Amino acid sequence: MLEDRFLVRQLNQGSMRALRRIYEKYREDLFTIVVSLVGDRHLAEDCLQDVFVHLAESAGRIRIHSNLKGYLAGAIVNRARDRLRRESRQVDCPMDELQLEDTPPHPDERLICDEQTSALLQAIAGLPVEQREVFILYAQGAMSFRQIAGQQRVSIRTAHSRYRYAVNKLRVLLKKADLI
Repeated sequence: MLEDRFLVRQLNQGSMRALRRIYEKYREDLFTIVVSLVGDRHLAEDCLQDVFVHLAESAGRIRIHSNLKGYLAGAIVNRARDRLRRESRQVDCPMDELQLEDTPPHPDERLICDEQTSALLQAIAGLPVEQREVFILYAQGAMSFRQIAGQQRVSIRTAHSRYRYAVNKLRVLLKKADLI
């Protein structure tokens, strides 16, 4: 948190090293969020690039009232929404779109893990858009329900309900897939 404030201050003073550090620090998390939302690796990369280009162009005017990761997660969600509206795509999130680094060493374990991950991603892709956003922002984006509610322009109670509905639906879908 302290490092983030320092980086934002440096970025506002024009430091491209600060921008590079922010990118290195949050790239993977943001990519996971956006690919889960749009379901396409290339579109996700475009969204991620757009967010960081905008961040660079906004240097000197950036005001972050919460945490930097939450700010960037909100920006990536907005960009994903815009791109999906523009391209009116159906979201599908195949497992190979994500770069999962922590894979079990044994081939049998990896196969089981890949199947489970694939089933989970398909279940997440099957959630209604609002529920999927809340679930991803809370679980992966580490945003609070207050931040998510502000992002979606709904009450905190609504954001919390959407998360609860998403979790319940995921349980049902994963139970059908025999994963829980």
